[in-house]
Amino acid sequence: MKKLLVIVVLGLLLSGNAFSATKFTYLSCKQIIKTNDSKGAFSVDNGVHFIGAYNGHMFFKFKDVNKKSTVTIYEQGDLVSREWKKMKPRKTYQVKFDYEESIYSFGEQGSGLTIGYAIQNSNGNYTQTTIFKSKDHGLNLTMDTKCEKVDKKEFKNLIKDGVN
Repeated sequence: MKKLLVIVVLGLLLSGNAFSATKFTYLSCKQIIKTNDSKGAFSVDNGVHFIGAYNGHMFFKFKDVNKKSTVTIYEQGDLVSREWKKMKPRKTYQVKFDYEESIYSFGEQGSGLTIGYAIQNSNGNYTQTTIFKSKDHGLNLTMDTKCEKVDKKEFKNLIKDGVN
């Protein structure tokens, strides 16, 4: 009877980690302009929004659970300022992203502006795409980049101080 009790107790102790909570994934992503079909202030001609320009940075926190997940987004920069690196990151969203075929996505329309975010995990390598469109302001930008996975401590430092 003692042996059976020892086996049961050891079995419970050793299997305890199988049900531990899912860890958060923390991403640091440059905002590199991939396409720009904008007119006016956001056009390629203004010298800020040219293809390949690094004009902002985003930070994502979420549980990579292959289903809907709440994603917290912090943004550094505002698409307009040339001196965006001097700005502190700000929390812009904490919303549920849909999940389909290795891609988490979220989109929103309002006040003439359409914003879309997508995060893709391919074998532990993350990429993100951000889309901004506004007919009123002639805005039509797509940013696409590979993200760097960071640990919790580094993430906290990044959302506090930003990138330089």
